[in-house]
Amino acid sequence: MLTAGSSPTLNERIARTLILAGTRRPVVKSISRVPDPKIDQLYSQEIGRNSTSGLLPSSLEWFTKTHRIQVHGALVLLAYHRIYKSCVSIQGIMPDSIPRVAFTRTLTWYHEICGGQDKAIISAQRLYTLIRTFADAQSISPRGNEAAEIKLHHCAACKIPLIIPRHYSEYHCTDHKPKSRRGSKA
Repeated sequence: MLTAGSSPTLNERIARTLILAGTRRPVVKSISRVPDPKIDQLYSQEIGRNSTSGLLPSSLEWFTKTHRIQVHGALVLLAYHRIYKSCVSIQGIMPDSIPRVAFTRTLTWYHEICGGQDKAIISAQRLYTLIRTFADAQSISPRGNEAAEIKLHHCAACKIPLIIPRHYSEYHCTDHKPKSRRGSKA
């Protein structure tokens, strides 16, 4: 617990940022490592209520649903990887805190480029699922996570990054999909 005049710990600052970003309690607890009573106190202080309850979204196929989700997922994954690498060189951050700081910074960046958390295509919970699935690896393999059904890929024509089903060997974005040969008249 914070005492009067003490400054919040890194974990408490991470928890506060995640709560303000609309992140649900299980993700806040997992990332921030703040004790339950403190998380409850922070929810009350920051948003005036407890976290919403229910199951967290876990379907990885969701990331391949639409072209917009594919692009947003890939960009956030690449941003996380870049932010993670930059956090390694920051003095004073303990190695076990790097993934937590990187996630918090990535989520903040993503909400800023979307114009706010309410305009973000991908929720904080889904971003957590995506990043936890395979982005904490030192490099993002083109084959994806062997256990996951998704991978990071690039459009075969324009090279825009996309999240696609892992079994696809070639993929085109919506702007570069080949015209269907079926039903064409010569």
